[in-house]
Amino acid sequence: MNTKKILAAGVVLLIVTIGVGFAAYQSYRQLKSRGGNPAVIARHAIEAHDLETFEKCIDVDKLLERAAEEILTAQINSTLAPTAYSMDELQQRYDKLKPDFVTSGRAALEEYISTGKVTFPKNLTEAQKFFKESGVTSCQIKSISKPQKDGSSRIVTAIFYNSYMKFNFEIEMELEPFGENDWRIKDAKGFESYYSGYRRSLKRKLNSLNAPIGHKMDEIFKVKSFIVENAGGDEYGFSQTLNLAIKADVHFDKPLAKVIGNVVLDRGDRESLAPFAIDMSRAEQGTQIFNLTKTLNPFVRADADAMKHGFKKKDIHIEVTEIIFADGTNLKLLDKLPE
Repeated sequence: MNTKKILAAGVVLLIVTIGVGFAAYQSYRQLKSRGGNPAVIARHAIEAHDLETFEKCIDVDKLLERAAEEILTAQINSTLAPTAYSMDELQQRYDKLKPDFVTSGRAALEEYISTGKVTFPKNLTEAQKFFKESGVTSCQIKSISKPQKDGSSRIVTAIFYNSYMKFNFEIEMELEPFGENDWRIKDAKGFESYYSGYRRSLKRKLNSLNAPIGHKMDEIFKVKSFIVENAGGDEYGFSQTLNLAIKADVHFDKPLAKVIGNVVLDRGDRESLAPFAIDMSRAEQGTQIFNLTKTLNPFVRADADAMKHGFKKKDIHIEVTEIIFADGTNLKLLDKLPE
């Protein structure tokens, strides 16, 4: 299973940053009637490497559960779900990814609070890879709202900036009374916005790095246009099939083997990919027509949205990610940032 974009352990330092950044905002008029500001206590606990106190003012397990739900669901829907055809299968994928998320997150948090740093083993899990590579340690708080009353709870919204990947994201935190005179951060939501912001920023960076590779690939295989036709649903009426006829200019100095890429359905922050591999062993020079298909899967958010509300041709694009030559050499776009 491809889990390169799991984005799991990064949540841990978001939690830590929330604790630190929260303490920077001091005008808690609604909270002053109570004795304890959970964010200030969290900040002091971090400075003192006091994990026990930190966990008293932040429900870490609940936040990890929430982050797992939001981030992994978004990740599965955008990168893994196109081949899943039941809710049970999607749930199985989530259940398989979640333990690494929670275990890596908890371990990193405990090490960070206890020692002030996070170390990584030689062989990283997918969660630890993202934790190390995504720049989550560069997250800084930009602003935080005044607490808004919501029943017995208080809601505070914080805007953060990831200076490494250069994107903003918003986390909404819920505080609840804790004991007689204290408050506790009991929940948070908005982790999906971190995932979406990371993906957008990563794509921008990769597009810049891949530009010269893409130019070389276009000289060999360049998609000029395509026609898309909805061929209707399957016999059960669940999925729908799109037939695409793409027109491409083909020019090569040495024999080709395959052209690999994706048919992409882009619905804002949600997208669905249909991988393809075109056999080029008998390819001719010049303009050629190639036939591709993409299945709209009702269990994938982007596809389900397109099936329900329709889509425009501009929502679909063809991306070529690799050209393989007959001698085994290739041109391939980067799918992750260099070390």
